[in-house]
Amino acid sequence: MNKFYMIFFFFVQIGCITAQNKTGFFGKVMDSKTQNPLSFVVVSIQNTTLMQLTKADGNFSFDTVPTGNILFLVHSQGFKDALYPIEITQGKMLDLGTITLEEDQSTEQQSSLITLIESDFSDDNSSSESTSGLLQSSRDAFLQAAAFNWGQARFRVRGLDSEHSTMMINGVSMNKIYDGRPQWSEWGGLNDALRNQEFTLGTTPSDYTFGGILGTQEINTRASIYRPGSRISFSGTNTNYSWRTMATHASGMNSRGWAFVVSAGKRWAQEGYFEGTNYNANSFFISLEKKLNEKHSLNLTAMYTPNSRAKNSPNTAEVTQLTNVKYNSYWGFQDGEKRNGRIKTIEEPTIMLNHYFKINDKANLNSSVMYQFGKIANSNIDYQNANSPDPTYYRKMPSYYSSLYAPDNGEFSGEFTPDYENAEKSKAQFLAYSQIDWTALYQANQNPVFDSSGSISGYEPAKSNYVLYEDQVEDQTAVATTNLSAQLSENIFLNAGASFKKLKSHNSQKLLDLLGGSYFEDIDAFYSGNQSQSDLNNPDRQVVVGDTYGYNYNYFANTVEAFTQFKFT
Repeated sequence: MNKFYMIFFFFVQIGCITAQNKTGFFGKVMDSKTQNPLSFVVVSIQNTTLMQLTKADGNFSFDTVPTGNILFLVHSQGFKDALYPIEITQGKMLDLGTITLEEDQSTEQQSSLITLIESDFSDDNSSSESTSGLLQSSRDAFLQAAAFNWGQARFRVRGLDSEHSTMMINGVSMNKIYDGRPQWSEWGGLNDALRNQEFTLGTTPSDYTFGGILGTQEINTRASIYRPGSRISFSGTNTNYSWRTMATHASGMNSRGWAFVVSAGKRWAQEGYFEGTNYNANSFFISLEKKLNEKHSLNLTAMYTPNSRAKNSPNTAEVTQLTNVKYNSYWGFQDGEKRNGRIKTIEEPTIMLNHYFKINDKANLNSSVMYQFGKIANSNIDYQNANSPDPTYYRKMPSYYSSLYAPDNGEFSGEFTPDYENAEKSKAQFLAYSQIDWTALYQANQNPVFDSSGSISGYEPAKSNYVLYEDQVEDQTAVATTNLSAQLSENIFLNAGASFKKLKSHNSQKLLDLLGGSYFEDIDAFYSGNQSQSDLNNPDRQVVVGDTYGYNYNYFANTVEAFTQFKFT
């Protein structure tokens, strides 16, 4: 019997010791507005695998927590996250008391959000700058969250490029033939006029086209579907531009069968978010519809959105650390004003005529013809037999000298031989001349003129070592499409369509400014002999402002597409 009591008290003592050695914390989660306990709230310790859900009464408890400083996260759908730093002491259970969560107002905003991003960030069609649609009103929770937090210019749905989606206006695909991507700036700034749209996500069938794996977006500019009225807006932002104003008027269908919509807007900035990025964009839109009878209507749509913007440079971590996040290496002062060497200009008017044919109550045939012309141009600085004008050129940065290695020794890499002295000199030089030196570029293109005393009295134009040029793409696109939608039975729907697209694209390099020089040689200085010549029929050709050099070619393309799909419900 004595042995039994000894064993009994021994285990009871161990249990008491174990209970006293618990290390962690506990508390309760409640709604800050209603003061009701919140159940199934995710509570976790950051950078560990410790996680649990709160009980029905809102309580939680962690009793095996590592000692030291930790971060405690409280997360629940529809509420703002709460993150707390906590210091854990060995053998103690810390009482956190009551933790209240505030309602996340952005959830309600997202549920009715129509994101109007007509490439406000970039006005580009490149894969890195614009990878998803404008006017995104998908009810998909992920896309809404992405649109609300970042806009859709900075992320890729499923990691795919925008060429895998189809952008359409009135049944006409606006994706470019040569790269498959839409050029958002062709309708930028027309938010009010382009609100009527349908979006299908992923492989969901569309009524207008077979589509791509990222879905289809269709914008409808038929004048009669706009709500009659007028709207004028003015807004400010701190993105690519500073100010935007828009005015839109829709008449509605009158008794004589006419309806029209007109819209105009302007976006501008003396300097956008990044240094030296001026912005100037105008937008004009008109849609005119004539109802011929109960079955036929014609609609004419025209858009013209000329815009010009200065670009900003992509910077390495080293450049950002030496300067700031708004630093832009593409500009420099000239005569006291900021001048950017990289300007993107887009002028591509679009004219579209649509015929709407209501065959009967269950079938419609919509046909379209479109013509688009104009140019897309990107300026840059070209140079020959001279140093790069880019202040962030890798040989000008401190890291070039601080990461030097000796020549390889056979199969082994050379020893690390950093030159910290020149790295410091390079850093000081960069900080002193961190922008383009336009004055130095002009002087490099001129020869000094000496007076009788041997002093420099001026400069005269000479062969240009630096010039400003423009890469131009001048497109002429004609499109014809037709689309049939029919309900074959109560549960079967037919969509069929065909399109023909013809493109003539003139691609060239045009000289804009000799930067004080008299001419520029049409050669590639990195090669010699015939390989250096851009035009073998005119070797060593001297070009001046307005001349085409470097490359000059036409690109022709014809595409025919057709699709048929059945939907069963």
